[in-house]
Amino acid sequence: MTYKEKIINLFFVISFILTIESCVEPIVPELNNDDSEIMLVVDGKITDEEGPFRVRLTNSVKVDVMFYLDPVLDADVHIYDDKGNTVQLFGEKNGWYETSDKKLKGIPGNYYTLSITTADGKQYESSSVLMHEAVDIDTLYFEEVSHTRFENNEIFEENWLDILLDSHDPEGKIKYWWFEFEETWEVRMLTDNISVQHSPPDAPDNITKENIAVSTDKIVCWVTKPSKSILIANTISSSADEIKRFPLRSLGPGEDKLHIRYSILVKQSSISPELYDFWKLLKDVNENSGGIYDKMPAQIYGNISCCDGKSKALGYFFALSIKKKRLFIDETEHDVETGSAYKGCYYYDFDQVQWVPKSYFGTILRTGINVYCSGDMCADCRAYGTNIKPDFWQ
Repeated sequence: MTYKEKIINLFFVISFILTIESCVEPIVPELNNDDSEIMLVVDGKITDEEGPFRVRLTNSVKVDVMFYLDPVLDADVHIYDDKGNTVQLFGEKNGWYETSDKKLKGIPGNYYTLSITTADGKQYESSSVLMHEAVDIDTLYFEEVSHTRFENNEIFEENWLDILLDSHDPEGKIKYWWFEFEETWEVRMLTDNISVQHSPPDAPDNITKENIAVSTDKIVCWVTKPSKSILIANTISSSADEIKRFPLRSLGPGEDKLHIRYSILVKQSSISPELYDFWKLLKDVNENSGGIYDKMPAQIYGNISCCDGKSKALGYFFALSIKKKRLFIDETEHDVETGSAYKGCYYYDFDQVQWVPKSYFGTILRTGINVYCSGDMCADCRAYGTNIKPDFWQ
């Protein structure tokens, strides 16, 4: 399909969506806004890694308000431990509060408490939380598995990559486990044998394959993203107090993450039974809701209490000792079908058309003619990541 045909088809699809009438009448329940109490929401974690202690304070919103973060400003925030040490956290306009000491570390074995006094004088305090000593991760590895996919009455077999973890506590003290990961992968702009459209949308297609001269500082980048899933486990029923083949991540066909080189940094901690239960409830509500027999979403209270005994708060303050392990995966180590992040980019060299996005990409080698593309993502890898090579990249 030509670019012109794609634009025409897109126009008709949008027109159809805007003109059709739904056959389903939405049901809007009557809600009493007075029953929707505004509560303080606390997001606070300290670790034994170097960095400032950070806590975020926001307000919950009423049921009839579109979701947005309502930061709590001008609060007096402190963290103190059971050894008599106290540090103050200073606020920013987005609701984040942090210590002025950027290299502050928590100490495993210490108990920590968060204290908050809001601008209107309300005082909140967390329960005292113990920073449990963590143990090292035994093994971090990956396995290639086959998945079956059904599409248009056909069966397809696809290769996927599962990233797994083994761990254990030799002393048998740890029963509740928490995991987090950070992914980093390399991306490269496509510059050779690029399809370049020479004709504007109102003219017949004229596409040639070209090699493009591109500024070297925007060709190779690294993208880093944190995990968003709640990853917890328990070994209550394990006599060996060990975790085997714990699934951290599954990467499937078409992932640009595996296209060149991929790395995952996994963090492991020991947590309290109370924090485990809190996260399990969050996981159940967030990941297992949607069907008519699923759990109904509800407010989930943590370990933050208001000292007046009347007001309520949401969220949790916790302290973690962390052990880390990193894994690298090269494109030659697997058979998962991958693709470049830039394979769908559209490049052209015709004069500007008002409704066609335009970002400068480079010049055609044999002619020096400027080539443009439909967005910054396709024009410069720095719109996707950073061209500063990570210190850990091998």
